[in-house]
Amino acid sequence: MTDITLRWGMSTDVGRVRRVNQDAMMGNGRLFAVADGMGGHRGGEVASDIAAGHLIRLESVPSVDALSDAVTRANELILGRAAADPDLSGMGTTIVALADVSTPDSDTIQLAAANVGDSRMYRLENDELEQVTRDHSLVAELARAGQITEAEAATHPQRNVVTRALGAEKNVLVDTWVFPARIGQRFLLCSDGLINEVDDTDVAHVLRTVADPKLATMHLVDMANRHGGRDNVTALIVDVTSDTGADPEAPCETPETES
Repeated sequence: MTDITLRWGMSTDVGRVRRVNQDAMMGNGRLFAVADGMGGHRGGEVASDIAAGHLIRLESVPSVDALSDAVTRANELILGRAAADPDLSGMGTTIVALADVSTPDSDTIQLAAANVGDSRMYRLENDELEQVTRDHSLVAELARAGQITEAEAATHPQRNVVTRALGAEKNVLVDTWVFPARIGQRFLLCSDGLINEVDDTDVAHVLRTVADPKLATMHLVDMANRHGGRDNVTALIVDVTSDTGADPEAPCETPETES
């Protein structure tokens, strides 16, 4: 196996307006995810916690199909919990995930990504920032159809309306990607509480200039709060490196909530 390794850091915050943090995040060295919950007094935080909690319990994700199946299973778990508790009816969550799907005898690390909703994954490589995922949201679909501009999408009154989410329906469509890991790549997984407050230019600047992944996520979360903090904000960074260091956080972290 190649000596390439993954280093990561993650941060989350309730923001300056919301009382409860409905975001959840997890990372265990081979699998990483950010979920942004929605619905009801407790529903959003329960849905995102179910999704992140299901992924952290997986022993391995050996393929992109296994990653897609894991997201599909999280959808089933959310629907089952909602059916059993009327107070949680209608809850849902977005999810964006990144996994090392390499086998022990692989010569290179293969990464797989999955996405449902409008939480995003970016890749910084050779100083160029690229959005890997495609938002499943009303304004994104309008923009892709040419009905509104990107500038109009950024301030559209329905920009928070998602067209796909875990918990929305029995059959969920999961977008997936597979690509080789290369030393120097940096991936950002984030909730829309970051991207609605901080533009891509500023995100790219932090990713280029703050080397430590945990510190970089703290900078991004702080920037979102300084720009308004109107939503929960979560950032998770994964670096492809030849270093052996890893983020010292616990294998799974979900946000604390306020009552």
